[in-house]
Amino acid sequence: MTLDDLAASLPNGFHDSALKVVTIDSVKREAKLSLEIWMGDCDAVSAADREAYRQAEVSLSGLVFFVCEPPSAGYPYNVKGEVTIDIGSVETLTIPPSPTLPSTPVGCFVNWIFVGAWNAFIYVAAQDAELTWLA
Repeated sequence: MTLDDLAASLPNGFHDSALKVVTIDSVKREAKLSLEIWMGDCDAVSAADREAYRQAEVSLSGLVFFVCEPPSAGYPYNVKGEVTIDIGSVETLTIPPSPTLPSTPVGCFVNWIFVGAWNAFIYVAAQDAELTWLA
């Protein structure tokens, strides 16, 4: 499964999800993203239904790279706490990534993770993605 497959299975994709923790295990070639995924319905009458979040972990196996751009100047990147993200395929970007990304083996996906508080991207390539609901 890819990150795009996971996004397609969610009501809002990963839009406005909160990234809480990232763990990279270079020995196992895995990354884990602890998230609160926005499950809300914009057309819902109650605020609770519009702003519903659910805790999850996204595991990336067969990790090829995890590249973080530095935060843009003027953005409060040093504020503690979770950051709001969105995720999409690198092919959807209108401007190529600012760091030159390494080539990837056949069968891997390449995605961006946009971090709004940093006005910057994280780029990931892996062989498989899995979503586990925590609550």
